[in-house]
Order: sequence, then structure tokens, then C-alpha cells
Amino acid sequence: MAEYVENVKRVASELREWAAKNRDADRSAAGERMETLADLLDGVPDELMRLSALTSALPPELGNIHDLPQELLDELTVSKADELEDQIVTVINAYGGEASLDQILVGLFRKFKVVQKRRFMQNKLYRMTMVWSVDGRKGVYTTKEPDPFANDMHEATEGDEVESDPFSIDSEDSEIPF
Repeated sequence: MAEYVENVKRVASELREWAAKNRDADRSAAGERMETLADLLDGVPDELMRLSALTSALPPELGNIHDLPQELLDELTVSKADELEDQIVTVINAYGGEASLDQILVGLFRKFKVVQKRRFMQNKLYRMTMVWSVDGRKGVYTTKEPDPFANDMHEATEGDEVESDPFSIDSEDSEIPF
């Protein structure tokens, strides 16, 4: 990825140089057009890195590493996810960071022409470290790591009303209603 980004930056720089030479040679319209094209190309590297970050399963502790030079990337000991895991993360991110198993299966086919068995995908999603189940929604997965401290359950403290157990038998009401 880094080489593509560098290539785009190099082309934009060469267009600017060409535009400056032509502007000086009484061809200002062509020079201005090339300067405009160079300005448009300046946004391409950021977009390439953004899209690559969306479509790659990267280790969260390092963040986005696509902008790093190849020499540094060669020195890192980053374990790369397999191709199917990258595709799954891409599909979930394409659905806004959250997708059902059905959406993932259809997305894999539409984007990558990959057909997987439902049971295999359930097992794969369960084992993946970059995908989590969404609490309270069966068969829905997300690429956003859940907050470990966000717990809907709260412990009863002194003074809180505690619901009685609906299955306990009170001494007054020992008759079973069925």
C-alpha cells in the first residue's frame, strides 16, 4: 500500500513541476489544468489509506500501519489475518461496522464471489479476534471492540429494592396455580 501512496504523491509532484514550466511558457491554461489535477491527486493518498484501513484486519494495538514505509513494515512482526478474515472485516465494515450472519454471507458473495457454509462462518466468526458478537442480538457481529466496563447488570446495593424470585414458594402462597 505504501508504494501506491508514494507513486500518487510522485505523480502529483511531477504534474506541479510540469504545470510551473508550462505556465512560464505562455501556456497558462494547460498549466492551470495540470495544477488543478495535481491538487485533486493530493487527496488520493489519504483516501487510499482510509479505504485500506476499512478493508484490512489489522492488529488494534498498532492502529493503521498502511502509511508506514516498506522498510519499517518489513521489520514488524505483525501476524497477518488470513484472506477470509480480511474479507469478513471488509464486509462488516461495509455494512457500517455491524452485520448479521446473513448479511456477511451475502456480502462475501457480492464483493468477493466467496460462498461459505453457515456453520463454518459461525465458527470462524467466533474464533476471530477482530470481530465481536453484539450483546443482546443473536447472530449479529461488529468490528468495534465492546467496552468491557459497560455492563447492563448492576449489583444491588444497600437500600435498593430487590425483586423477589418468581420461582420461590412463599409460605403463605404454597398452592401451585396449575
